[in-house]
Amino acid sequence: MFTNIKAVRVLEVIMQSVDQAQSGSANVIGNIRYNDLNAPKPRSTKQLPFARPLFNNISQYPVVNEIVYILGGPRDDHPTTGGLGGYYFPPLNINGSPQHNAQPSEFTPEEIEAGVETGLDYFKEVENVRPLQPYLGDIMLEGRYGQSIRFGSTINLNAPEKPVPNNWSNEGEIGNPITIIRNGQVGKEQGNSFEHILEDIDGDDSSIYLCSNQQITNFQKAGVYPENHPMSYKHML
Repeated sequence: MFTNIKAVRVLEVIMQSVDQAQSGSANVIGNIRYNDLNAPKPRSTKQLPFARPLFNNISQYPVVNEIVYILGGPRDDHPTTGGLGGYYFPPLNINGSPQHNAQPSEFTPEEIEAGVETGLDYFKEVENVRPLQPYLGDIMLEGRYGQSIRFGSTINLNAPEKPVPNNWSNEGEIGNPITIIRNGQVGKEQGNSFEHILEDIDGDDSSIYLCSNQQITNFQKAGVYPENHPMSYKHML
């Protein structure tokens, strides 16, 4: 069993309960089968070694062909057998994309087109998902499909480093906290997959803004009635 941390390529992700002998552990959900980075592509993953998620309270499972670091540690049977197993960190940010960072080894273009690079039949790459624009001090969580939570603040838009303008920093004191929960990015194409974008309160599928003295600039108010309803805002204008 290895003792140093090393990078490996994920070749299978277990997402349902299976026999312990097949999975390497009684607690199998989220286990991966992996191969060395320079090893040839195997015909089957059944004989590959296993690794479990390192963290128990945050689930960030990789997809096939993402690269993760693994390290050795005691298994659940360690008290009786002294057994050691592998534990993996979240995927490496190779492509700078929140969608996926798969790096296939030797797949043909036909295999890649068929979706082999991500391995799971129900995982679909969404090409227009972009990473969020960060600001100094922000803490952000980003899902693979355009979901995100930003723990940010009002920033100084006139700072010497010329930060990217946003629509919540035109009012209030520098450092006022803001929390933005977003479910689904605006659907239009927004450039290259590595280009960072901001939340769009009018274009994103749905969102919650928890403000502290901020004014959300250019916010388009949505009415509770259809546009042609007698009580609708537009109808009464």
